[in-house]
Amino acid sequence: MYLKQVCRFITFIFVSCLILLQCGCAALNFRHEYDKGMRAYNEKKYDEAIVNFNNALNYKPDSYSALCLLGTSYAYNKDDKMAEKTFQDAINLYPDNWNAYIFLADLKRSQHDYQLAREYYETAVSLESMGGKEKTYYKKLLKEMQIEENAYSMKNSSLISSTQFAQSKEIVNTYSEKKDEIVANDASQTGDVVLSIDLNKWEKTLDQKDEKSKIVTYGLKGEDVKNYNWTQLITIQYFLLTDNFNVSMDSYFNNHIGAIDAIAKNSNKSFEKKVINQKKNEIIYEWKFDNAKESEIARVIYTPKGIYHIHFAKKGAFSEEERTRYINLLKTAILK
Repeated sequence: MYLKQVCRFITFIFVSCLILLQCGCAALNFRHEYDKGMRAYNEKKYDEAIVNFNNALNYKPDSYSALCLLGTSYAYNKDDKMAEKTFQDAINLYPDNWNAYIFLADLKRSQHDYQLAREYYETAVSLESMGGKEKTYYKKLLKEMQIEENAYSMKNSSLISSTQFAQSKEIVNTYSEKKDEIVANDASQTGDVVLSIDLNKWEKTLDQKDEKSKIVTYGLKGEDVKNYNWTQLITIQYFLLTDNFNVSMDSYFNNHIGAIDAIAKNSNKSFEKKVINQKKNEIIYEWKFDNAKESEIARVIYTPKGIYHIHFAKKGAFSEEERTRYINLLKTAILK
């Protein structure tokens, strides 16, 4: 009897040690794979990182950080479907942690699904786990994202809200200057712009407005601008400054450039930007995307009532003659 009890005790100790040993090995294996994944991730070797983080999750399926890093690796590897699934897994396991909501919101924003992106950002901001600084940042981002959303309805890599405009056959002075400040020629400011373009070459393809914004686009005659089949495009935008939407000139410009820069980084494509001329309330700039497969020369004019943004976009690089012509044409815009 005593011998049986001793045997049972020894068996219990053996099994317990085996279980503890297995748990210890699992923890060590998890850390080994996780660290390998981090090294691959930091070196931007996302294929390797995906394998390593998946291996780590085999040993610890509920690791929040491994799930978030795996989802981000999928996203950088352009596998949006798996990235979304992984972020959702993290949210399902840890619904009170805010990070995965932000990652999923960023993913939806990169896909231009602004409604879902907004919902995920708002959920993250509502969670107690998010710190005060992060809440302030993402609340501001939610307001500024409206600009990006409005612009995307017009063209992929543009920004900001909207505007409708008139036309003119004459080239006239661009603006009135007073203490280096751009002001509308008409004090009432309607949001309209008069721009001298050749209507034998260009045709209006979009003209819409509401109480707070206006937008008009012109494409080369015969091109299907509505389906993004265009080689050159003119876009004129205006949005009204209000108590709920009141950005500075620098903030507007940085957000615009930042949005395109983010698209370039997310797609691993190049982005070059250059300010051609800058005054207190005016910027003329140029950018090139994906080794100049798409280029833009544009002018932003900031007034006390609203912001005007006039773009000349081209699939490909501008020639020197085109560059000079479009810069000069931008300077002929009259605000109303």
